[in-house]
Amino acid sequence: MQDENADQDRLIVALQQELASLEERISTIEHELHDGPLQRVIAARMQMQALLSKPDLTPDLSDQFEELDQSLALAVSQVRSILQSNQQPAVQDTLGLDTLCQEFTEPAFRVWLYGPSKITGVSIELWDAVVRVVRELIWNARKHSQADGVTVTSQENERTWVIEVRDLGKGFDPEQVPDDSYGLCTAVERARMMGFELVIDSVRGEGTRVTLRGTIA
Repeated sequence: MQDENADQDRLIVALQQELASLEERISTIEHELHDGPLQRVIAARMQMQALLSKPDLTPDLSDQFEELDQSLALAVSQVRSILQSNQQPAVQDTLGLDTLCQEFTEPAFRVWLYGPSKITGVSIELWDAVVRVVRELIWNARKHSQADGVTVTSQENERTWVIEVRDLGKGFDPEQVPDDSYGLCTAVERARMMGFELVIDSVRGEGTRVTLRGTIA
């Protein structure tokens, strides 16, 4: 019996050492990912934004650069989300609205957040879809609204949550969404698939307000 207990103790010690070794390797990978590829992608995005600010850019080239900029922004958020997922549990694994707003904020276009960065009481899958929709809405506003910024307002209570994305740009007719507004169309479709409400309120010359609304399980 004594020998059996000793063997169990040695096994526990060996497992603890293996776990510590794995955690150290994970930590090393995280630091290398943050200090290497992530920083290079951020630098590439800064260069892309500098190119976008050039006044002699043709419309076609500007659209291509904007698409590349969006892809780089998505890559940054995905890497950060992966890094965060190894540090915190549950819904904290997912991207917060504060991080999203910071990524889109630049000197010529500001994004302000009012309210909580995350909605509690919803599944990770649903929150991920909500963040993706908000991303599309911010991107769409930056590309089409001619506004100098966007406000993102979030609220929640025991039963419902609401997120509003608003700009004071040129606005449009919600019944006639522009053909090149892929971001808005994607947001509408994603909201429909995930089962939360998306309402567009826009008037030409007065800006656009898009409201997301859902229930808390």
